[in-house]
Amino acid sequence: MINLTEGRKGFETISNYSISEKVTLENIIIADVPCAWVIPDEIVGNDIVIYIHGGAFIYGSINSHAPMVSYIASQLKKKVLMIDYRLAPEYPFPAGIDDCVAVINFLHKNNSNFSFGIIADSAGGNIAMSTNLQLNETNGPKPMYTVVISPWVDLECKNPSYERNQLTDTILAKEYLIEATKLYAPDQDLSAPFLSPVHGSFKNQSPILILCGTNEILEDDSINLHQQLLNQNIEAELILFENELHVWPFMEIDTEASKKALLRIADFVEKYSV
Repeated sequence: MINLTEGRKGFETISNYSISEKVTLENIIIADVPCAWVIPDEIVGNDIVIYIHGGAFIYGSINSHAPMVSYIASQLKKKVLMIDYRLAPEYPFPAGIDDCVAVINFLHKNNSNFSFGIIADSAGGNIAMSTNLQLNETNGPKPMYTVVISPWVDLECKNPSYERNQLTDTILAKEYLIEATKLYAPDQDLSAPFLSPVHGSFKNQSPILILCGTNEILEDDSINLHQQLLNQNIEAELILFENELHVWPFMEIDTEASKKALLRIADFVEKYSV
């Protein structure tokens, strides 16, 4: 049984490192949604990154992800806007998606030269892909790229990697994800694209980079998402990190795998930024 109070408290300090000294954080409200700018000491270009944090739709905040995002911002040399979207079960689906779409639309409406990319992890990867679907359907602004780290994009939780990697994944468990899904989307059709964006239609979507560890029970989420994007003629790249766990840079930023992940993200962002 998920204990929201204890779980949320523990999730806030799960990272084993502090915010980089090479960035500044500035809290801000955009479209009535709490956000925070992560501003690196060195900035290249005027485009920004929208960051959508993970936490199984029920945990996570600006505070929990500020350490990892600070290093991403410093590596990319880009201003990053973290969105503190509403969490379930108090605010179930589609509240988080609505918040992210509202922030992006507000920035687009109020900045004539608005250019952006999206980076997200875990359940945030789900919201990021669903945000792209919503922006596409409403002719909203289009990101230059999307990067998802260990995305949870299939809420039916039936992929073979749940069994294949159940012993190697020491972070996630199928039972936990199923319970979180019930809090996020009670009585919903979990195969619907806005809940499981692996089933979405991403026609004309900008390039997408997917990073995932091979020890994750969510490994097939990444593999299947990549294949679906290729089937739709979307420019998509999948990088599997051998023996890594779920969102490994979130836990430790100084490992070789975490450094490599940040470099691969930076290369991708540089390639597709204006």
